[in-house]
Amino acid sequence: MPVSNQEGLRDEALRAALTAALGGRTATLEQLLARHGGYGSRPNLRLAAAFGTEIASLPGILAPLLERLGENDAAPDTPEVFLPVAAAYGWAARLAAGREVGTAWAVLPLLAGDERAPVRVGTLEALAALAARPRNASALVERAGDWLELEDREIRFGAAGVVVEVFARRQVLAALSDPGPLFDYLGRAIGAIVEAPRAAERSDARRRLLLALPPTLSAVARAFGAGDRGPGWLEEVCREARHPDLRTALSNAIVALGDKASGQGALLAQRLRTALEGSAKPPRDPTRRRPGAARGRTSRSVR
Repeated sequence: MPVSNQEGLRDEALRAALTAALGGRTATLEQLLARHGGYGSRPNLRLAAAFGTEIASLPGILAPLLERLGENDAAPDTPEVFLPVAAAYGWAARLAAGREVGTAWAVLPLLAGDERAPVRVGTLEALAALAARPRNASALVERAGDWLELEDREIRFGAAGVVVEVFARRQVLAALSDPGPLFDYLGRAIGAIVEAPRAAERSDARRRLLLALPPTLSAVARAFGAGDRGPGWLEEVCREARHPDLRTALSNAIVALGDKASGQGALLAQRLRTALEGSAKPPRDPTRRRPGAARGRTSRSVR
C-alpha cells in the first residue's frame, strides 16, 4: 500500500534513472532528483511522494539506494538537500508496503532529527501521510517511543519534535482508535524536556520540540473529548507541571483551545488554566528573604 494516493514517476528520464540506480548507477538519478526537487524551505514534496510511490512495492532490498540518498549532507540551501527528502518518502513508502520494515524504522528518526529544515519538513510530511492510516498511526506511536531512547540528544529531541507535529493533524488523530499510547508517548516526550540537563536548554532541537507541543496538546484535547479522555489527560499534565518551559508550552496550548476557532469555548480553557495556576510555585515570602540575596546594593545589610 503506497504512502499516499499519488501516482508514481511520470518522467521517463527519471524512471530510466531509477532503473539504473537500482543496478548501482545512481549518479543520473541523483542529478535529476536534485534538479527537479526544489530546495530551501519548499522542497518538491509532490516529486518526493511520486518517488516513494514508485519504489513502494519493488521487490528486493532497496536499502543501499535509500541510504545513499539519505546520507547526502548537502547544505540546506543547495539542490542536493532534496535527496534525503526523497529518501524519507522512500522509507515511508516501503513501510506502508510492509517491506524493509526494521531498517526503515531505524533510519527515519535520523532524518526526522536532521538539523536541516528541508529534510525535517520532508520527513514530517512523509510520516504524516503514513500515519493517516490506522495501523500505521499506532505503529508510529510505538516506534517513536523507542526514538526517545536514542543516545544523540539532538536527534532524540529533533525526532520527537517531528513526531509531535505529526500528531497535531486531525486526520492522523482520527486514525487512532485508542489514544492511550499517544498520551503515554506525549508524557514521555514532556518528561524528556523536563528532565534534560541545563546544558540542553541551549539545544535547537529541544526548542523545536517545545514549539511543537502547544498545537498538538490542544489538538489532542479536542480530538479525544469523548469521555473527557483528552481534556482530562491534559488537565492532569497541567496539575503536575513545574518546569517553566513546559508551563509556557501548556499556557500556549490553553490559549489555542480558548480560541473561538477551536470550537471548544472558554470553559475548557478556563478549567485547564485553573489547573495550571494551581501548580505554580507559591510567591516567595519577602519576610524570609536573606539580606543580600536580591540584586543591587539596597538589598545588602548596612555595616
